[in-house]
Amino acid sequence: VIDPGHGGEDGGAVSDTGVVESGLNLEVSRRAKLLFCLFGDAPVMLRESDISLHSGSASTLREKKASDLKNRVVKINSVKDALLISIHQNTYPEGRYSGAHIFYTSDESKPYAELLQKRIKEVLDPANNREAKKVPSSIYLLNNVNCPAILVECGFMTNRRELTLLQDPTYQIKLA
Repeated sequence: VIDPGHGGEDGGAVSDTGVVESGLNLEVSRRAKLLFCLFGDAPVMLRESDISLHSGSASTLREKKASDLKNRVVKINSVKDALLISIHQNTYPEGRYSGAHIFYTSDESKPYAELLQKRIKEVLDPANNREAKKVPSSIYLLNNVNCPAILVECGFMTNRRELTLLQDPTYQIKLA
């Protein structure tokens, strides 16, 4: 299952130049889906466009965000033998930080996260010395699914050089 994080009213982070996280998440996720399909494994995509997955009864932004997350959990948990890959972008108040960072939920998902972190270093960013890390308990989605899950923070939108890369279709393919 590929989860392009955020969407619709909840765009996630926004760079100082106006780039919205949900759009970057969707582009990387679309490319990942195509690559999975190329190798004969069509993943479930939680969203294919810039929409929220909230229920119609949600009216405030807060209600929509909560509903969206709950609906994502239900959808993910309905997929048999799933592995969740949730795509996001990172931010930090200072622009000096860069590099993708992978988080995992369990011992079962840890090898996937470690492999992906290693491949990012080898293929995209040899200076990236981050190590795969257990996801914080505050991340609702990943802590409420019943399958192995990883969260991919593709890079920092607050780092100008990396933001330029994150918007580049060729780089997005490499990330995927």
